[in-house]
Amino acid sequence: MSMTARMSLLSDWICGPLVARAARKYSNTICTPPHFVEMLFLVEDKRFSVHFGVDPIAIARAMAFNLRQKSLQGGSTIAQQIFTIRMARSKRIRRSLVYKLTQIAWALGESAVRSRVSVLKEYIETVYWGRSYHGLDRAVEGYFGGSRSSLSVAQSFFLAERIAAPNRVSAKRIVNLLERGPIKTNIERNGATTAEVLKVYEQVYGNGGDGWQLLVK
Repeated sequence: MSMTARMSLLSDWICGPLVARAARKYSNTICTPPHFVEMLFLVEDKRFSVHFGVDPIAIARAMAFNLRQKSLQGGSTIAQQIFTIRMARSKRIRRSLVYKLTQIAWALGESAVRSRVSVLKEYIETVYWGRSYHGLDRAVEGYFGGSRSSLSVAQSFFLAERIAAPNRVSAKRIVNLLERGPIKTNIERNGATTAEVLKVYEQVYGNGGDGWQLLVK
């Protein structure tokens, strides 16, 4: 097992209970089931409740992965992603070291003057979920014909997984996430199964060809 993988497993083991507590704390405020908030944190920003806008551990892990794989892995927190969302609206995104440093400085400053609840609310109400759905309510209605308060565990996984690449489905990414301990625990603790998660993808995207065979395995 690579050093990056070991770091990720250790981080999952340490952060699992922390994420579950934070999810229970924030779920009522944003009118969603706790399992949705927990899934969102586990996939996008598992130290959201303790960092100050930037997660040094996630950045270090992403740098190690990028150097080893010669590819790009993100380490952006929810606050950093809000900066990107705002810049995208004004069409001022130009990926560079200067942009990344500006994003980090903005996230630190914003997190110093705003509550975590306020940051989380802006994020779920503005982030892009695919198919031209901006904001959680549009995404839940568009994909499932429901409301945020009625999200199932399987639907929560689907939405959390969609954020990184909203218009592209990667069977490998889905499998990797479903194999992570805290995500497995979330699914099982709430009475759901992996089969139910895969059924959501099938309902949204259809058969999916060879990719779904990989998911079933």
